[in-house]
Amino acid sequence: MQKAALLSVSDRTGLVEFAQALHDCGYVLLATSGTTKFLGEHGVATLPIEEYTGQKEILDGRVKTLHPKIHAGLLAKRDNPEHLQQLAAEGIMLIDVAVVNLYPFIQNLNSANAQTPAKMIELIDVGGPTMIRAAAKNHKFVLPVIDPADYAAAAVYLRAHALNGSPIDSVADLELRRALAAKVFTRIANYDLEIAKYLTHVHIGDKAGEALAEVSATDEFMMGETAGMVLSRVQELRYGENPHQKATLYRNLSSTSPGWEQLNGKELSYNNLLDFDAALRLIRSLGSQEPCACIIKHLNPCGAARGSSLLVALQRAKSGDPRSHFGGILAFNQSVTADVARDIREDFAEIVLAPDFEPEALTILKTSKNLRILKVSIAAPAKRRFDVRVIEGGVLMQEEDARLSDVREAKAVSSRSPREEELHDLDFAWKVCAQVKSNSIVLVRNQTLIGTGAGQMSRIDSVELAISKARLHGHDLQGAVCASDAFFPFADSVETLGAAGIRAIVAPGGAKRDDETIAAANASQIALIFTADRHFRH
Repeated sequence: MQKAALLSVSDRTGLVEFAQALHDCGYVLLATSGTTKFLGEHGVATLPIEEYTGQKEILDGRVKTLHPKIHAGLLAKRDNPEHLQQLAAEGIMLIDVAVVNLYPFIQNLNSANAQTPAKMIELIDVGGPTMIRAAAKNHKFVLPVIDPADYAAAAVYLRAHALNGSPIDSVADLELRRALAAKVFTRIANYDLEIAKYLTHVHIGDKAGEALAEVSATDEFMMGETAGMVLSRVQELRYGENPHQKATLYRNLSSTSPGWEQLNGKELSYNNLLDFDAALRLIRSLGSQEPCACIIKHLNPCGAARGSSLLVALQRAKSGDPRSHFGGILAFNQSVTADVARDIREDFAEIVLAPDFEPEALTILKTSKNLRILKVSIAAPAKRRFDVRVIEGGVLMQEEDARLSDVREAKAVSSRSPREEELHDLDFAWKVCAQVKSNSIVLVRNQTLIGTGAGQMSRIDSVELAISKARLHGHDLQGAVCASDAFFPFADSVETLGAAGIRAIVAPGGAKRDDETIAAANASQIALIFTADRHFRH
């Protein structure tokens, strides 16, 4: 019985070479009209599906592969004589390979088409998922190939069996087929999920029958009636937060890029990845115009500074808490130079991340084979991220806290307004504070983090902790500034800050005792400004 390969693709990457390999293996190439035209232009002969089935494409191409000759060829059990007899009686070929990928619905979620549901509806594939679902169900006999990245391996596999005529029934054979089938069902699940999420944001407009979409191309995924992700494993981690916990790194199947590249060092651990993410959030929020360095330990910054150069910024960041930076995660907002690399190598660091590394700097850093070096994009991602946390009985999802107000637009509520140099430090403190675990208090002087109070049960505890750490390391608090991630419930925090020498504070307003807080600021000649936003990090 004649064997066939089915080709129906929207992504034509590597198709010509793979189609030629299939032809060389003796397969009749059944192809849809667009694929037939493309392959014909490249000298590869095909049998158009409509010629094979005797049914022309109808309904503007909505129906072209939904035919018994296609699905019987995919679904027939090759070890069932009755199935084979029925195919022979109906003149149906066995379709042993299905090379199919789906209409680009997901890719168009980031295009202008997403605002027009009528256009998006036409990008919902029906025949494609039906064919690859059938092929994947019958993967013992049919090879489902949906990803151009798998063409080369599939060609090698098919050529080997075509040349020696061996039956496809070994453990290795079936494992390959199982893996390709699993990829099919994963892709279909993700495809259908993205369609469902999109449709929950479509509503009927004022005009009868007019559909409108409330879709933002900046959303990683949309929080509507349906939400979620299909996750693809990137790597298994040695363990989680603790050695007795299993852990794995997954990536959203709809994501196009991880946003970072590891250039050197051991594999990243669960805790490394959390700290890396915290460092990236902070360095992104500080911008890229002025050289900046930050140091993360246990998800909190223990050092952060700007400077006239990246080296100065790093040295200032280390000076902020010289006892804690050892073994930290170092993040930079500009390309790492050789002098910075030499300074890094003088101490122990777990990770160094930056938008780039000069060749000499990279050579110096790589002298430590274990040092993890990550090249990252400092620019804010095009899509907003969402934070996801699992709780008993459900999943919490929230938009990433990335909307930080400008301190220059904050409301001055004290008798004295902040001076220009104080505003500059307040801006830096406010951005750092938003990345510290609440209750969060940070102290800054001359664009350098000199004291941090994080994760305390009361705000005054955080104030006292930040002041004590600054004094422990010999920092001058006279003229320093403070940022608080939420309002002061009582005046005691401002009184304590004033007594320590703090001269400007930025904090959200809205407490019942704001008047008492303002009075305490005035008594200490503190410039106090209130923002409209708060930045808890639980």
